[in-house]
Amino acid sequence: MNREQQELARAKRDRVALRVLLWSLLPFAILYCIADAAGIVPAQVSVRIRNENRNALDPDYLGEGADPDMVLGIAIGDTRFRLNYGNGHAIVTRPVFGVEEWIIPAHFDYRGTHFTVVALDPFALLYATHAHTISLPHTLQHDNGAPELNAECLKHLYFRNADGTSRYRAYAGEPVTTP
Repeated sequence: MNREQQELARAKRDRVALRVLLWSLLPFAILYCIADAAGIVPAQVSVRIRNENRNALDPDYLGEGADPDMVLGIAIGDTRFRLNYGNGHAIVTRPVFGVEEWIIPAHFDYRGTHFTVVALDPFALLYATHAHTISLPHTLQHDNGAPELNAECLKHLYFRNADGTSRYRAYAGEPVTTP
């Protein structure tokens, strides 16, 4: 047998050995999956338990009464909010997709708790990709610079006052006026 034939034979032997090894591990993998699904596998090596806990947030980490949905917020009407159940405050995170005339409420009830809208997320208006008119509530205490970081399609922004009047801001270069 020459050297080339020896290398081919060794490569074939290695491929066969690898296939045998992988096929022999398959029953163990199947048994592990069955045992994990049945809850027999210890928590330290359980894939099922790790997947269940991967996205769980510890409510104590967020503070007492804070809402665990930290990414999009909870959709109520046309608006998504982050809620603080402890003090009844709501922060506007973004509109529901597709809203063209976005009217943000000043107050709302959710699961038996009354909430007051007190702030805008800094990126709230940036996520309003379809809204051309936005009306902000009079209860807003913090805008967090959101009106300066707005979506390209935004044409009109109204700041509602408690007495029913509103201040208007046009994004076509017009100054803020009071109608």
